[in-house]
Amino acid sequence: MLFVKRILSVLTRPSLFRTMAIMAFFLMLVQINRVGGGVLASEITDTYSLSPTVIGLVIGSMFFAAALVQVPVGLMLDAFGARRTLVGLSLIAVSGMILISFASGAAELIVGRILVGVGHGASITGVYLVAVVWTSPERVSTVAAITIAVGGALGGILGTAPLAISLETLGFSDTFILLAIASLFSSFLIWKLIDDKKSFTEKPNTGEGLAGSLVGFFEVIKDRNLWPIFAMALCFSFPFATIGGLWASPFLQDLYKLTSVEAGGVILVMAFGVNLGTFLYGPLERIFNSRKWIVLSGVMVMIVSLLILAAMPTASLILVTVLLSLFSLASPIFVTLAGHARGYVHETRSGRVLATVNFLGVGFIFVVQFLTGSLFEVLLNFGFSTEIIYRVIFLGVAIFLFFGFIFYSFSRDLRPTAIETNS
Repeated sequence: MLFVKRILSVLTRPSLFRTMAIMAFFLMLVQINRVGGGVLASEITDTYSLSPTVIGLVIGSMFFAAALVQVPVGLMLDAFGARRTLVGLSLIAVSGMILISFASGAAELIVGRILVGVGHGASITGVYLVAVVWTSPERVSTVAAITIAVGGALGGILGTAPLAISLETLGFSDTFILLAIASLFSSFLIWKLIDDKKSFTEKPNTGEGLAGSLVGFFEVIKDRNLWPIFAMALCFSFPFATIGGLWASPFLQDLYKLTSVEAGGVILVMAFGVNLGTFLYGPLERIFNSRKWIVLSGVMVMIVSLLILAAMPTASLILVTVLLSLFSLASPIFVTLAGHARGYVHETRSGRVLATVNFLGVGFIFVVQFLTGSLFEVLLNFGFSTEIIYRVIFLGVAIFLFFGFIFYSFSRDLRPTAIETNS
C-alpha cells in the first residue's frame, strides 16, 4: 500500500519525470501515425481499392502538411508557448483521425492525413521547449533527446505489428477512433499538468517580429556554407519513410506472401533499428570527432543495403530482414546533421537553421512517396512484374541518397570538440 502511495505521489507531483513522461506519451501517439504508414498502406489498398499513386498521395500528404506548417508553428510557439500550441494543434490532429475513421474514399483519407500532419507539426519543437523549463541549460538537449527517443521507440513499436493486429481485429474505423481518444487524453494531460511558463514568459526578446523572422530565414537559406547540408537534409527523412513507412509491408506481402501482421513484425524489427541508431549517432560523432563523416558513413550503409535489395529482392527472408534492419539502423542521421548545420551560425539563428533542415526533410517525404507511388502504377500498367517494380523503387531511393551523398561531401566538417571549445 505504501508503494502504491509513493507511485501516486510521483505521478501527481510536478516533476521533471512526470512532465517528460507525459510528453513521451504524446510523442508515442504522434509516432504511431508517422510510422504506421507502411501498415496502413496495405489496409487502405484492401479496404478502398486505391491505386499505388493515390496510396502514395494519402500516406505522403501528412508529411507534406507537416513541412508546410513549420514556419507558422515556430511563430505560434513564440507567441503562445508550448502548452497552448501543442494542445490547440493536437485538437486538429484528433479531428483528422476522426475523419479518417469515417472515410469513404481517398478524398477523406487525404484531408484527414493533412489535418493530422498540421496537428503534429509542433511536436518535436514543443517537447524541446518544455524541456527548457524543467531542466538546466546544459541538460536540455539530453532530456529532450531521451524523451523523443523513448516516445519515438514506443510509437515505432506500436505503429508496426500491434497496429496491424488492431486493424485486423478491431477494424479500420475503430482503430482510428481509439487513436483519436488516446490523443485527446494526451492533450488533456498536457493542458492540465504541463507547466511551460518559463519558456513563454522568460524567453529572450529579439525585437524582430514576423518580418524580421522571415528575413532571418532567407539569410540562413542564402548561406552557401549550408547548401551541401541542405542537400543532405532532403535525404534525412524520406528513405525510411518511403521504405519502412510505405513500401516495406506491400513488398513483403507481394513477394514473400506474408500476412499484414507478419509483415508488421518485420517493420517492427526495422523500427527497433531506427531507435537503436538514434542512440548510437551521438556517441559515434564524439568518438570519431566528426559529424560529416559519421553522416556519410550512415548514408553509405543505407545505399549499399538498398542496392543489395534491388539486386536480390527475392533472397531469403532472413537476409532481407537483416538488410532492412541495417538500412533502418543507419537512417536516423537527423541529430548529427542538425548539429553540423547549427555549427555554421550564431545561436540566435540556430532555430531557423533547424526549421529549414526539418522543412526540407519532412517535405521531401511527400515528394518521394508520391513519385514512387506513381512509378509503381505506371510500371504496373506497362506490364512489369511486381518484383521488377520493387527493384526499381529500391534503386530509385538509393540514387536519391547517392546524389545527396555527393553534394554533402563538399561540406566542411565541423568537429564537435572544436565547436564546444569555441563556445
